[in-house]
Amino acid sequence: MDRRTQLIELLDAHASADAFESSYRQRMLSLVSSPGDPFSRSRFDPGHFTVSAFVLSPEGSSLLMIFHAKLERWLQPGGHVDPSDTSLRVAARREVIEETGLRDEAFVDEIETAFDLDIHAIPRNETEPAHLHHDLRFLFRVGSMPASSPGHRHDVRWVGLEEATALNSEPAMTRILRKLACRPAIESQEEA
Repeated sequence: MDRRTQLIELLDAHASADAFESSYRQRMLSLVSSPGDPFSRSRFDPGHFTVSAFVLSPEGSSLLMIFHAKLERWLQPGGHVDPSDTSLRVAARREVIEETGLRDEAFVDEIETAFDLDIHAIPRNETEPAHLHHDLRFLFRVGSMPASSPGHRHDVRWVGLEEATALNSEPAMTRILRKLACRPAIESQEEA
């Protein structure tokens, strides 16, 4: 299945948690239906699709977060979808591995569907105009908590769920924490 079809299926299956997420879903469906490659890193008007991941500790009480130096804030790992990525979930997992130093075998649970949707502004920099990232967010859990920074652009750390909003007080993080409090998202997917 091509990535555009996969993206449409993920968006169609997604149950929005609030009005913001519902609006993001509609805007994403519009973008994926427009001409051109919605994943192209050079698509700036209105932007392009990205992926990210919320990585839970084994017992589900902590999130793996990175400090993004360019944006100067703590975020979940994520980034652009590469042409070689076989699925959007695989792209999110690859980004986690690249940005945190986790090993592939560390992952024990993951859900196939998008856990959250978000659209956020990326400021202009030396090489790109300001644009929007239309972010599909996935949920993973690891079997152990080893994480070390691979030595580039950010710090990596496990953050207790209660501490996450102190590091990132954006409404999207509040929505994520509400969703995590209402889970067992991973466990219910495993039983289905």
